Amino acid sequence: MNKAQALVEVERGKFTECTHFGHAVISDDSGQILKAWGNPEEIILPRSSIKMIQALPLILTGAAETYGLSSKELALSCASHQGALEHTNLVAAWLEHLGLSDADLRCGPQIPDDPLSKTSLIKTDQSPCQWHNNCSGKHSGFLTVSKHLGAGPEYIEPDHPAQKTALEMFEMTTRSPSLGYGIDGCSAPNFAARLDHVARSMAWFASSQDRSDSASIAAKRLIDAMRTHPNLVAGK
Repeated sequence: MNKAQALVEVERGKFTECTHFGHAVISDDSGQILKAWGNPEEIILPRSSIKMIQALPLILTGAAETYGLSSKELALSCASHQGALEHTNLVAAWLEHLGLSDADLRCGPQIPDDPLSKTSLIKTDQSPCQWHNNCSGKHSGFLTVSKHLGAGPEYIEPDHPAQKTALEMFEMTTRSPSLGYGIDGCSAPNFAARLDHVARSMAWFASSQDRSDSASIAAKRLIDAMRTHPNLVAGK
């Protein structure tokens, strides 16, 4: 098995101060590996890099249409946002539209990375809400799918219908059964897979405009939403 390979060297003056090792893969959408560093079969937990996979059920279950989600909510469902007002206001409005509130989220509160929002909380001696969490858009998507499916409130449980549909999408796009899961920092399951299979999934997203099946059309909608609203995906 290939060991982790030196990928980045950090220099200070004429000295190499540190070296970062890792694994990387470039794949096409057929799964053919075009270039690899280290071990392409390394098992990883891809965490936030697969948020758009976890957002696919929003469209494919019909939940996005049922609740009239715009491209803004779709972009936010794929986001690791900074907790700025443009993010938290949208999450709050989204939850209100569902008849839900911050208390229905299960991602936990988080100090926002956005400097203005962070400073405002400190100056007013307020604690952050769950919608400040950088994953609150993804979790609002889970809640939307859960409500559409008539499922229970504990949408982060691995056997919950919202997570089962997310796993189904993960296995569909990687074209491989998941090897298990770990619990992400936002309390939701994060599915494990080989690195080259995750690369194949990303290539499937990148080539979605070349296909006309319903899953590819949904992927293209998510990509278009992120391109249209880049500030919502992270921040300014």
